Amino acid sequence: MNQKLYKRYLGTTEKLTQARLEETALALHEEALRNLPEDQLRNGNLKQKQGVASQGLIIGSLTFEWKDDLLSVKTPGERHYLNRTQTAELLSYLYDQRGTLLRKDGG
Repeated sequence: MNQKLYKRYLGTTEKLTQARLEETALALHEEALRNLPEDQLRNGNLKQKQGVASQGLIIGSLTFEWKDDLLSVKTPGERHYLNRTQTAELLSYLYDQRGTLLRKDGG
């Protein structure tokens, strides 16, 4: 079992806010997830549909995979995780940019 301890300085009492605590908790959670072995990332109670593991979406050197309420974004050098809220914000941003993304004339 991975017993590594992660910690981060929160700053002075004046800077200790709910937002700062949430930001720090998320950063620590992502750091802990990033350092877990691949086999520990999966929830043991979830069954793979038809016994086939999803390969996710591969775009160039990036791999995107939604699993256990986290969006995993894997690059050649590291892995990042977005929770449901962050993933929804990303999707909303991309949806808002769809006009620019899909514009045929390029200008």
